Amino acid sequence: MDSLIDALYPFFVEKLPYITISVFFLGVALRLVRWMNAPKGEEGTHLSITAAVKYVILDLVFFRKTFKEDKITWAAVFLFHVAAGGILFGHMRGFHLWSEEMFTPLGEGVAKFMVQILPVYMGWIFIATQIFLLVRRAALEGRQLLSLPNDYLSLLLLLITSILGQGMRVFPPEAIPSETYSVVFIPGFIVLHLEKVPSFHWFFWHILFTQLFIMYIPFSKLVHIFTGVISSALYGSRRSEYGL
Repeated sequence: MDSLIDALYPFFVEKLPYITISVFFLGVALRLVRWMNAPKGEEGTHLSITAAVKYVILDLVFFRKTFKEDKITWAAVFLFHVAAGGILFGHMRGFHLWSEEMFTPLGEGVAKFMVQILPVYMGWIFIATQIFLLVRRAALEGRQLLSLPNDYLSLLLLLITSILGQGMRVFPPEAIPSETYSVVFIPGFIVLHLEKVPSFHWFFWHILFTQLFIMYIPFSKLVHIFTGVISSALYGSRRSEYGL
């Protein structure tokens, strides 16, 4: 197995990212074409910035509809998205979009907490809420929910990716280099800067499943990451336009 991983690693790090980016943007383009060709009403909706922002916040930040229907599910969904946002923010540091020094004015303890401690808790919360939502979907299947195979596929892909990413944090690193260790996925475009060299196997499988997940996003319901903002903005504007 180790020899196979050693042979495949350069492909998944140096070649597959180009395929991942291409498939992702192709999927987004196909979604846009489908949306533009969909039947439209006779009159366009006037976009009210105030109403759009209001309903984006209510629907996508506070998940108002879920809160009204089921408080426990709302708590899980809310924590899931908070953890997802925290993890994405943490990954940005690895791509040099922010640094630990950003928090040093608040004290060394705060900076250490934000960089070393909080990400671990965010990872456990992220995994726990995914398992809850997956079990809930399975329990309600055929009664309140009617899922397609791709609903479970997207959840399982994300869960596997999350577990592998958490494994990288929990298990000791292989080395702590004197200088930052860089992983070049696409030169000059996607370069990951690591202060610790993670366990090779955990890192290998994590980058593989992360790319599979990214490629699958445009072809799954997870595309709501982008369309949810547009839908809520248009919904708010429509209510404002008709005085609802």
